[in-house]
Amino acid sequence: MDTADNPSTAPGAPNAVGASRLLDVLYLCAAVLLVPYFLYRRLIKRKQSAGLRARMGHVEARSADRRRIWIHAVSVGEAALIEPFVNQMRAADPQLDIVVSTTTVTGQTLARKKYGEQNVFYYPQDLSWAVQRAMDRIAPTVLVLAELEVWPNMTAECVRRGIPVIVINGRISARAARRYRQFWFLVGPSFHRVRRWLVQSDEYSGRLKELGVSENAIEIAGNMKYDAVDTRTDTAARATLRTELGFPADVLVFTGGSTHPTEESELLKAFQQVRAKNPALRLILVPRHPERAADVESEVRAAALNPVRLSALRISAKAQLQADDVLIVDTVGELKNMYKISDVAFVGGSLIPHGGQNVMEPCGLGVAVLHGPHMHNFNDAMEILRACSGSVEVTRDTLAAELEKLLLNSTEARAMASRAREGFLSRQGATRRTVEVVLELLKAAERAKVQGP
Repeated sequence: MDTADNPSTAPGAPNAVGASRLLDVLYLCAAVLLVPYFLYRRLIKRKQSAGLRARMGHVEARSADRRRIWIHAVSVGEAALIEPFVNQMRAADPQLDIVVSTTTVTGQTLARKKYGEQNVFYYPQDLSWAVQRAMDRIAPTVLVLAELEVWPNMTAECVRRGIPVIVINGRISARAARRYRQFWFLVGPSFHRVRRWLVQSDEYSGRLKELGVSENAIEIAGNMKYDAVDTRTDTAARATLRTELGFPADVLVFTGGSTHPTEESELLKAFQQVRAKNPALRLILVPRHPERAADVESEVRAAALNPVRLSALRISAKAQLQADDVLIVDTVGELKNMYKISDVAFVGGSLIPHGGQNVMEPCGLGVAVLHGPHMHNFNDAMEILRACSGSVEVTRDTLAAELEKLLLNSTEARAMASRAREGFLSRQGATRRTVEVVLELLKAAERAKVQGP
């Protein structure tokens, strides 16, 4: 679909007025109301706003005569998700310049590791001058939004400049759809400015249509997260990594991944119950937010165990972790390696009504997986796992018993993990289709640029 196919997003169309000062006023009014919250974060929580200059649009200027896609990945999950897409885009067009923005600090840290510091920056606040300044300096040919994150001033400025906007791996929960519907008079125009919506499933397609997004703009491309799942298994690499992290070869490793408050205490209780019968068991805790490491340390000490931070372990001379040591991962981008060396993994955010974290990563690596009942953020993945009996759902009361079952019956644990891995392998391919559509948009944008308004 080129510009002519979607006149409402063509340069010079009636809504192509660019970023709005009126929206700035609304944003600033909201900011005044939120002053107590910002003071609380700054003075009590000691949290500062990283990348403030970049968030105001002061990003590194790039050549305006290069083909360039700007990918926005809000946080860690999206920054990891887009890796296969970035790799395939570079393979398809080696001359293409690719830059990535994030909103969160953790997302920024991971993106810089994956895509290079020179190619990564903070997404500008949706203020007219910040958006315009960032657009002037980055000069994108196409703006790619991972999963959603559609902002009014940004999309309006893209339309004014004739820059196609595409949402990839689109998803919209029922709760989010209700919220958007309440404020549709503000956000509705942003949704209509998106040239293409590549969504994960019929469910998300239906919600967009109910909101009024044109059916012609929506395509069900599948979930790119399945393409981002690492399904490689390497026994030698696993053994090497275990040795580097101080785990003896004969121990069993249980990892709690992307855990949230109160979940660590449940994992510690289950670990101690099972370890009483199986002394070879070791525990790794990977909090969803590494800044919670100190709180997790306190939980470990309260359980009469010894907390060992990964950052400290790497600079110490400690050869092996002992039976009472609990490894706490306090750095970003380590979770995959922790899963790689695990015999059983628990996926966090699921014992509480958060909605769960990425269950596909440990399953893809062939690890037996436990999770709580609250996995609604990953409904598609859970459908696959339920269909193939590829994971075990637990509660706080059954966590220890189910962990013990998997450890005692390693044959069934491996078979379950294999079923899950094959289930996700069968769903791959969304990234390839996404690359095709983005390449089409790049060509259409270049044709429009040559032809002029």
